[in-house]
Amino acid sequence: MASKVASRARKKDVVKVVHGALLKTNIKAQMATAAPPLGPQLGQRGINVANFCKDFNKETSHIKPGTILPTRIAIKPDRTYDLEICSPMSTYLLKRAAGIRRGGQTTHDIAGKLSVKHIYEIAKIKSRDKVLVGVPLKDICEMLVKTCRTMGIQVQHEDLDPVEYQAFLDNRREMVSTQLQEWADKKAAKMLRTT
Repeated sequence: MASKVASRARKKDVVKVVHGALLKTNIKAQMATAAPPLGPQLGQRGINVANFCKDFNKETSHIKPGTILPTRIAIKPDRTYDLEICSPMSTYLLKRAAGIRRGGQTTHDIAGKLSVKHIYEIAKIKSRDKVLVGVPLKDICEMLVKTCRTMGIQVQHEDLDPVEYQAFLDNRREMVSTQLQEWADKKAAKMLRTT
């Protein structure tokens, strides 16, 4: 009898999770669906997932499909929401401008090159974000240059020669493909040793 009372007491100790009023997530442009992880995140907060997906996809119809967009969803007590869609992430914009798919392995490895004009144009795009309103364009440019350093993108003051840069990118692609092949071979060899 005492054990039944103790088990009932334990069941009552379960704490209900209370979610915050602000949901920060990254969603691909024009590709919001009710599938995980977005659907469960919204469903737990009482938002109609189908309506949200329709609204988001309509709002991002002018953006290239698949572009990852940082999104802020302010949820109100009556289960309505305010949607704030930010510009694409800085790393995405920098890689697209440099024409590369991945950054360098180390800070000394040059994965791509950008001119100061590229940085300035990307800074103008990022300055429209709500969190960067009022921040001087110079500070945004400096932030982007620091991000370039960590990604292995070289920023130079003079314009890039398109022919010379294309040769650099072709050489870089060959080097990356050989690195990926070496890693795949090492992984396969390790798998053979463990079986």
